[in-house]
Amino acid sequence: MAKVCPVCNALTAITASCPRCGRPLADGGALESFFGPYSPYMDAASLQGGEPDTQCVHLLYCPACGYDIRVAWEPVEV
Repeated sequence: MAKVCPVCNALTAITASCPRCGRPLADGGALESFFGPYSPYMDAASLQGGEPDTQCVHLLYCPACGYDIRVAWEPVEV
């Protein structure tokens, strides 16, 4: 069985609210997507230093007020 990020693979919905204005936070994607121009197309293991079981950190942001936070999810087996 493979381990995958539940947010990247739409197994978990993000239901967090902004602590400043109360509006829903949006998922800006996994932080590894911000590493370089081709990083969204690379496999997760190569971006995580060969450790595929590490947490997947996502940037959550508020489109209304600009608040952002980083949240980590543990991989799940599928």
